[in-house]
Amino acid sequence: MVFDYMDYFVSMSVGLTGFASEAIAPEIDPVGIKAVYLQAFDEKLPDGMAEQILQRYKALFEAAGGKPGNEERIVGQMLGGSGTTPAQILAMRQLIFLWYAGAWPSVQYDDSPSRGQTFSSVISAESYTQGLVWRVMQSHPMGSSTYNYGYWAQDPPPLSAYLENPV
Repeated sequence: MVFDYMDYFVSMSVGLTGFASEAIAPEIDPVGIKAVYLQAFDEKLPDGMAEQILQRYKALFEAAGGKPGNEERIVGQMLGGSGTTPAQILAMRQLIFLWYAGAWPSVQYDDSPSRGQTFSSVISAESYTQGLVWRVMQSHPMGSSTYNYGYWAQDPPPLSAYLENPV
């Protein structure tokens, strides 16, 4: 990508996932999954599409005042087709899948565009373990946990503790 759009990528991802920016891009970030996902978003799409999407988001974000709090409305506007092509809408939906599953989805059509199958390829082992789906399920991927032995004997914390979003 020509420009550094990390801030806009994170902001757009907040709108797409419903997670707070602190959950997606914490201040202390030893994993750096946002950079992995931005790179995948750029590389998996046709040349320049990721940049076009982020430029469109940036323009709408700045037109809305440039302050956090409008991410979901802006993303909703874009997904609703306001100045966004069907291919860009699909790319944004693929990005949602990437954040939640840690994998990039692709659709392979059989004999018509209405009949297809979705396949996905995991970006990396780390992207799989960092998938937001684990937080939503209040769980962790098999074989990867930061919990202490015996954690299952206690009631789980509230969902907000997993989502890291203010309730």
